[in-house]
Amino acid sequence: MRSLPYNEKDISSIFDYSKHLINRCLRDFAPKAEEHKGKGSLGQLVEELFFKYSINSRQETDFAFEKAELKCTPLKESIKKELLIKERLVCSMINYTADWNKSFEESHSYQKCLIMLIMFYLHNPKVSKLDLHFIFAVLWRIPEKDLLIIRRDYDTIITKIRNGQAHTLSEGEMYLGACRKGQKEESLMPQHNNKIGAPRRAWSLETAYMRIVLDEVKRNNQN
Repeated sequence: MRSLPYNEKDISSIFDYSKHLINRCLRDFAPKAEEHKGKGSLGQLVEELFFKYSINSRQETDFAFEKAELKCTPLKESIKKELLIKERLVCSMINYTADWNKSFEESHSYQKCLIMLIMFYLHNPKVSKLDLHFIFAVLWRIPEKDLLIIRRDYDTIITKIRNGQAHTLSEGEMYLGACRKGQKEESLMPQHNNKIGAPRRAWSLETAYMRIVLDEVKRNNQN
């Protein structure tokens, strides 16, 4: 039976433990570890080397007991040394043939993003993922006022998917988007209610929303 350095059934314990990674890197905790290749591998490394979880691709959340999802997202530094959001935060892949009839509350975008342990790190393409430094950790529960906008964005996107228009999706929503995944030359995915294939896309929290999260984190860290 595994022994974890935190209580996996207590979200406060998980969050408190996450703070040990702030101003440090993964190599501090696993000096002999080897880097994983491919996109998304930093989150997998944090899950495996720091939180001591086995890597998985389950549809359920990372911290299943608390229905919380672990997300690692990069920051960039401006000329004035200000920390800024580098990119959108990907939540989960969209399945055009299975998701078209799901309500917002039934969707993976809702389940994967409602409660997130977000680990912000400083982007540096010149170093190993094991040497990237983490700056902030936040346990983010999406406020109801934000959920109203995210739900509206979801309805806009899912209506197009339901109507067989997944191939016409673009990234014009406010907070929740359907971002392209993979290369343009990759095979198109089957979609509901249309024989035309559609490019792979994922539910994502747009950069505009991630700025809101970062601003709140910065304010809390100044206190």
